[in-house]
Amino acid sequence: MEQQKIIDEINYYRAQILTRLLFENDLITAGECDKLTELNRASFSPSLADLLPKTLEKSRTQS
Repeated sequence: MEQQKIIDEINYYRAQILTRLLFENDLITAGECDKLTELNRASFSPSLADLLPKTLEKSRTQS
């Protein structure tokens, strides 16, 4: 894997952690979290994007 791809993977992971923290602390809505996830995927193009969930799990949004 080339160096830039590895950097993109790390940046995607970090962006998703921040996105999830914003949601879990009620600073953004579930819809905003899903939109940020889409933007993170478009920005960083993670290799395993097809295997990752596209939206929040239903159980988490209902709590």
